[in-house]
Amino acid sequence: SSGINAEYGGEGFRAVDVLVGFDEAEQVMSTLIEQLHRILVSNQLQELKYYAILFLKILTTVSDNISQNTMIEYLMMHSLWLSLCKVIVTPAVRSSLGSHSLSLLSLLLNYRKHEYSNPYSMKIAGCDDELLLNGFGEILLNYINRYNNTALAARQNLNQSYTEYISSWIYWTTPTTDQENETKVDLSLLLCLYEIVHLNRSFTTVLTQTMSSTASSDSTEGEIQKGAECHSNLISTFLTFSSLIFSNIKQNMAAAQLCFDILLCVSEDNYANAFMHDENQVFPVFIYRTKLRHRKDNKKELTAMSLAYTLLDLTSEFLMTNLTKNFPFELYSKCYRVIHRILCYQKKCRVRLNYPWPTLWNSIISAVKWSNSLQMDDPEIINNYIQVSRIFNMFVMYGDTFLPNPGSYDELYYELLRQHGVFDSLNETGLKYKEATHKEACKDLLSNLHNVRAIVNHFSPKIEAWSTANKISTPTPEEVMDIVRSNYDTLTLKLQDGLDHFERYSEVPKEQQFFTNLVRQICKEKRETTTVQIETAAYHKFTTASNIGQI
Repeated sequence: SSGINAEYGGEGFRAVDVLVGFDEAEQVMSTLIEQLHRILVSNQLQELKYYAILFLKILTTVSDNISQNTMIEYLMMHSLWLSLCKVIVTPAVRSSLGSHSLSLLSLLLNYRKHEYSNPYSMKIAGCDDELLLNGFGEILLNYINRYNNTALAARQNLNQSYTEYISSWIYWTTPTTDQENETKVDLSLLLCLYEIVHLNRSFTTVLTQTMSSTASSDSTEGEIQKGAECHSNLISTFLTFSSLIFSNIKQNMAAAQLCFDILLCVSEDNYANAFMHDENQVFPVFIYRTKLRHRKDNKKELTAMSLAYTLLDLTSEFLMTNLTKNFPFELYSKCYRVIHRILCYQKKCRVRLNYPWPTLWNSIISAVKWSNSLQMDDPEIINNYIQVSRIFNMFVMYGDTFLPNPGSYDELYYELLRQHGVFDSLNETGLKYKEATHKEACKDLLSNLHNVRAIVNHFSPKIEAWSTANKISTPTPEEVMDIVRSNYDTLTLKLQDGLDHFERYSEVPKEQQFFTNLVRQICKEKRETTTVQIETAAYHKFTTASNIGQI
């Protein structure tokens, strides 16, 4: 694979001509694919199945640009879908070759996916075979569980290495770096999970059902072991996985974006939302929390909660722990969109989730405060602020349909008043660029900020008057909320249209370049890490089996 890529620069036609010749290509490739199919559906020689899949992976990664790999065109004309399905639905084969099959499938799904009807995408989209979908789920659950256990153990070892370094500094020991301990993500499997969730709505039932996992959990640390034990279904396991990815987006930027794309698809699905908000479906899901100086205790007691509760915890954690100068605006935008979809479902179905909402409000406001301090002239920043203002408008206008109790409204208004400076700065940003390059976006931002500013302008004078009358410089939170409760009746708000509506997730056009680059990265990594070594004993086994007609 590497040799062909180096020699022909990924030019598929030249590679085909050199390997088999154009005149014979159709017949040779048809015969080859038929033989590979026979191997994959046969009942014997599992080692040979492995090498067949390995050969196909090499064939698909000849070029970084998968859409220019002419070899894959033959796999489109002579589909291997049934061959891969046979591997996935056979338990004995699935346990050893399932991840390799899904890795190959992820590449086939992305061959010219936006140019014509990819046959593998059509098969995934129309698949309603429970046995096959459960096979997909089991393979992905096992991989994610293995990653979670390994990554948690690596984080624990990292903490120990720094402790040992500090205690033995006299010996000039060098601690292991965060980058060295970071567990490598198999992007091809994560991409496959995304493709299945995105294309097949029936897979949602697999996400929510309890499945057994063969992932090893030989960790000795109590925290890690507890985290491993709590995984019961693919959604809860994926939330733990996402928390680990989000804790180090510098090394896992592509994986973080894929995680948010998957969460967007899940949060748009009514069945998934109903399951996540079901009070009878609670799970003790471990969410990894980055160590922060202002947090006294980074560990949180593992308690069984609804998955919607855990998802909001995950978004809140992401918002608070990725405030860097190289601010990931696109990831924050997707995070806000996930939150907005959860709120839209709660408003629509009148679900009152007993969640500590001030935690989420403070996380959002802190993220806005930081991003606005960067003073960057970028339309993506304005769009982020619009999303934030729409989220707070959802709480202000429709909070009575989903907030747990009337006191939550008082807490909301208190937080808006306490952090009014952040919203004032957003208003200034909107006014600053209103007549410049982002005219329409800024007008939208100013319109969405109207209600928050109305609340601040209405209650601030009353709080000042009360403070003056009572000769108190700073009222307590309880006193502020008492003032708010006494002055609700005279507050006038503006009805905002379309707050509980959203544009459904779509790859085209915004995501196309990301997936093109991602598949290039996967092809390059697979080509560099794939090695073929056939032992002499195995070779004799293959030739003997071939001679006696076992394949």
